[in-house]
Amino acid sequence: MSDEHQLTEPERVSPSDMTIPDSQVPPVWPPAQQNFRRRSTFPVWATILLIVLAFALIIGGLGLIFYTTTLQYRASVHNQATAIALSTAHTLETAQAQAQATANTLATANANIYASATAQAGATVTATAIATALGNILTQATSGTSALDDPLSDNSGNHNWDKTQSSVDGQCVFTSSGYKAQAARQGYFQPCFAEATSFSNFAYQVSMIIDQGKQAGIVFRGNSASNAFYLFYIGINGSYSLDIYKSSSHATTLNNGFSSSITTGLKQTNQLAVVAYKNILYLYVNQQFITSVTDSTLNSGKIGVAALDSKNPTAAAFTNARVWNITSSNVLTPTASNTPTPTPTSSSTP
Repeated sequence: MSDEHQLTEPERVSPSDMTIPDSQVPPVWPPAQQNFRRRSTFPVWATILLIVLAFALIIGGLGLIFYTTTLQYRASVHNQATAIALSTAHTLETAQAQAQATANTLATANANIYASATAQAGATVTATAIATALGNILTQATSGTSALDDPLSDNSGNHNWDKTQSSVDGQCVFTSSGYKAQAARQGYFQPCFAEATSFSNFAYQVSMIIDQGKQAGIVFRGNSASNAFYLFYIGINGSYSLDIYKSSSHATTLNNGFSSSITTGLKQTNQLAVVAYKNILYLYVNQQFITSVTDSTLNSGKIGVAALDSKNPTAAAFTNARVWNITSSNVLTPTASNTPTPTPTSSSTP
């Protein structure tokens, strides 16, 4: 026996190998037919039913979703509509309240305007009635025979009007245009007295034209020696003033202001008048009542005219001076006029 066929070690056999021969069973041919179990299937009608049920469930789910969504949408729309309605109602209420407040405001304003207009109308009527009644005092005082009637064309009336001779500061001279008072010194005035006159209770009236400057007027109850007198003067701007002089260096304004009764401007004619009755002085321009003052400082004295030089040299011409005495038998009484009171027109309140 050859060495290459000798085993040096016992032959190793894998434990997984078949070491024990199977019993020899002769194969059977042809092989036996296997008995396979046939899988069972659903009937056709069951399948259709399931499909219908599934479709119904799907449709039902979609319907539920649509219904729920519709309910939510309707609720949202309803809430929005409610909110809009409430907001609109609130806006309307606010607008109505504002409109009512505006109407109330307009009604109050109209009532105030009406009341103010009525009060002003009443005040105007009252002021007019008073002015008319006080204007009647001048009519009463000048209704009799005058104690002095001088055209002021010269000094022939025996009233002894002042006449100056070429004075630098001022002059009192007769000219072709009347008795002229001139003031040429700034801050001073030139009085011109009728030295032969003396009146206590009287009405004094004279016409005046300011040819140059701004202010001129009349003097009364004067004392030319002590330079004490009342001075009533007007300006070309429509102003007036009543001053009292107790001396040449002591003057006091008793009343002043503006009046539409004064004809303004240079070379315009204005008629000045004063009614001096006891301690009451009534002042007039162009027959219209201007004001009244109560003062008992001077009781009687001379009449005269004056020109004032506040800033500019002034020259004024006077004509037709007249004086009426007022005695105790003809006491002056303001007479009320028959001016009708306006009837207010009612108006509807908005």
